[in-house]
Amino acid sequence: MEAMMSMSIQSDVEILSVQAVEYYAQKYHLSEGDVFDLFCKHQVFEKILIQHETLHQLDMEETFQYVEEIIKENALELVLYHGSNIAFDEIDLGKSHNRRDFGRGFYCTVLESQAEEWARRLYLRSHKGGRYVYRYLFRQTEDLKIKHFAALDQEWLEFIKENRTKGGIQHAYDVVVGPVADDNTMETVQLYLSGILKAEEAVERLRYNKVNNQVSFHTPLALEHLTLESRREVS
Repeated sequence: MEAMMSMSIQSDVEILSVQAVEYYAQKYHLSEGDVFDLFCKHQVFEKILIQHETLHQLDMEETFQYVEEIIKENALELVLYHGSNIAFDEIDLGKSHNRRDFGRGFYCTVLESQAEEWARRLYLRSHKGGRYVYRYLFRQTEDLKIKHFAALDQEWLEFIKENRTKGGIQHAYDVVVGPVADDNTMETVQLYLSGILKAEEAVERLRYNKVNNQVSFHTPLALEHLTLESRREVS
């Protein structure tokens, strides 16, 4: 009997854990592997085990809110990565590329593998410098104006359209967090920007694309909250 109860508890915990990973990955456009690592970092699985009897009686939305609260408790500091072909010590916003998704700024990601890919691409395009991945600690405080995009929706499309077509910074945020388009997604975005697709059509097509994550910094105040922890070269 005791063994059967133990198996039941384990089954409940596994089901809750799998559902939470899938839900979180879908909402924030992350791979399930990256969500797994994030949950491990914040001991989400252990806390689900502790609270499984209560969580088992809740619906998935309430369970997910509990998971988000766990992560947000430790979310005042966030590890970010930046990929570049240039070795530098100080961030210069004046050297940022124009007509970017979220406007001219310094772009990072929560995904180390994505930063590595950025570094490799920039090196291959320029054929100079190296392939550098920077690790930063971002301290989030209430004085920062931060915009979060949780999905590839019409608001995200309009925001990108403003910044890509007009250039510069077409908003008043210090930091912007949201999806970054891969090559397939960018094709749809370009069709929308050129007027071939309507917003509703573009959003419908984007539902089936895999996207990654980007965090952009646009003001000196935002940069004051970034601390360089390390720089390494990748192959």
